Amino acid sequence: MPAAVMACRAARRVLASSLLALLLLAAAASTPALAQSCYVSGAFGLNFGEVTAAGKASNSSITYSCAPDYSGAGTTYYYQLCLYLEPGNWSIGQTTRRMSNYNNVFLRYDLFADPAHTQLIGGLGSFPIYRLQLQVSPGAPETRHAQVYGRVYPGQSVPALVGFQEQGIIGILRWRYDTAGFPQADDCTTGGTGGGATGFNSSGVLATFQNSCTINASDLDFGRVTPSEQGVQAQADIRVQCPADTVWRIGLGLGQYSVAGERRMAGPSGEYMDYELYRDPGRTESWGDIPGEMATGQTDGQGTHVDVTVYGYVPAQPDAVPGAYRDQVVATIYY
Repeated sequence: MPAAVMACRAARRVLASSLLALLLLAAAASTPALAQSCYVSGAFGLNFGEVTAAGKASNSSITYSCAPDYSGAGTTYYYQLCLYLEPGNWSIGQTTRRMSNYNNVFLRYDLFADPAHTQLIGGLGSFPIYRLQLQVSPGAPETRHAQVYGRVYPGQSVPALVGFQEQGIIGILRWRYDTAGFPQADDCTTGGTGGGATGFNSSGVLATFQNSCTINASDLDFGRVTPSEQGVQAQADIRVQCPADTVWRIGLGLGQYSVAGERRMAGPSGEYMDYELYRDPGRTESWGDIPGEMATGQTDGQGTHVDVTVYGYVPAQPDAVPGAYRDQVVATIYY
């Protein structure tokens, strides 16, 4: 049963990196007043790094501090805090947060209060609320780090080579405090003996989408044939998956047993059968791995996969020895 098995590999193009200048607007840390107040140090920022269509998780933190009893009375204060992160410039009115490449293309993501990515962090008025508790003993402020977990959603295909970002995320920290225990304060606007709020800026949420392509090829099986004066045809598919708008070429090697540029399948007792691979159903355009002999194409704006057909042909070889014949051909994608 003659069969040509196609293995796949990808040839990565060397990508020139672009310089992206960012203006990071960091909030100046509020100076803690000598009262029961809290403040955030620095700005919130999150960098996903290189992201693929599989999505990616990353995390960052927000550093906050709350004041102790400065009166000398030796009182312990209990703070209930609520943390909010407003939608950024590209996320207002959207079902998820979004980063942009500033060319009307968006990469969807969200920010969460937990590593399992189940509790979203939203702006004022959103639920559930990211709540924190902090017990502050007399003498010195207590500082903690509120973890923020980000997730770029999988299944996205966007143009590569350009960084994605979102700016304009405003953070708000509210708090209520008491001396008898943590106050009951659902949104940190009431409860306890007092409270307040402070705002802070963001240095941005950033990501780079990896320009990666993958290919998967099915086997080209000519089936069971009887030596005759008539050739045999068969076909197989190569599935191409690339980011949106990627131009690509696919080359096919000559196989393991080729001689003088002619493809062959190996059979029993050192016997061979000639065959050929083509780009067209009429089997006139040979398929090789050099310019002019490759299949070419471009992924659409949604990053939809493309199936490319390989047309095989075994010419009549009436003197072939019966048995199973096979070859392995390497398919390479260039982009």
